[in-house]
This record gives sequence, C-alpha cells and structure tokens, in this order.
Amino acid sequence: MPVPFDVSHPLPPDDPDALLLEGLFQLAFNGETQGWEFKKIDEEVHARLLAAYAA
Repeated sequence: MPVPFDVSHPLPPDDPDALLLEGLFQLAFNGETQGWEFKKIDEEVHARLLAAYAA
C-alpha cells in the first residue's frame, strides 16, 4: 500500500508536536484506533489543541 505523504521530507527529530501528530496519523492510517496507544496520543494532541486555540 503506498504511503499517503511525501517521505522525502522527514520530520525533524526535535519537533515533539510533529512526532505526536505523525504517530497519531500512522496509527489511524493502519486502522489501529482502538488501542491504548492511539487513545493516549489522541488525548495529548486534543489537550494541546485546546491549549493553543482556547476559546
């Protein structure tokens, strides 16, 4: 199955936000959305989005 993004542009190793999003994306892309790992990353991404875009 082809990768849906351009792998010629690797993520910077020192960007924790990009790494979290990439981890969440990879789990979702592989259909692994029911496990603890997806839930943990999803909660962290959600919390960071709420903090960044507080209403």
